[in-house]
Order: sequence, then structure tokens, then C-alpha cells
Amino acid sequence: MRIAVRIQPRAGANCVCGVQGGRLKIRIAAAPVDDAANGQLLRFMAGLFRVPQGAVRLLRGRNSRDKLLAVDGAERLPPELVRFLTAPD
Repeated sequence: MRIAVRIQPRAGANCVCGVQGGRLKIRIAAAPVDDAANGQLLRFMAGLFRVPQGAVRLLRGRNSRDKLLAVDGAERLPPELVRFLTAPD
């Protein structure tokens, strides 16, 4: 599964906070220094999808807020994400 995300580093806590520009917006507590924010993003997404950390890979956007992630072994979106990606009636 591939997921486009936009991250906001240096946030108070890690959380999914909505959709922005067609991407899932995620706040990450780590600073974008020495790849810390990317590492924390991958760990956070692995926890959401309940997959091993190695199953979440950064495909694009290592030095950008806009990123493309691959989540191997994920068959469906976790409930925490479905509510943001489901269009209202």
C-alpha cells in the first residue's frame, strides 16, 4: 500500500490531523534534523498499521514535508486513518 503524507515536524505529539492537498497530514514531534523526523514518522506509521517497523519505507521526499510511503503487508487502512480519508455523504 502507498500513502502520500505531508508532515509537520516539531509538533507537540505524533498524530494524524487531517488531509491537506490530497495528502494525509501528520504531526511529528521530532525535529527534521539528522533524519529524526523521518525515522519517527516510519515508526509512527508502523504502529498505526500494526506492522513491523521495517515494513514501512520512505519512497520519496526524504528532505521534503511531502512524502510517499510504502506499507508492506497492510491489507486495509487502520480505523484511525479511515475517518480522515472517507468522504462525507
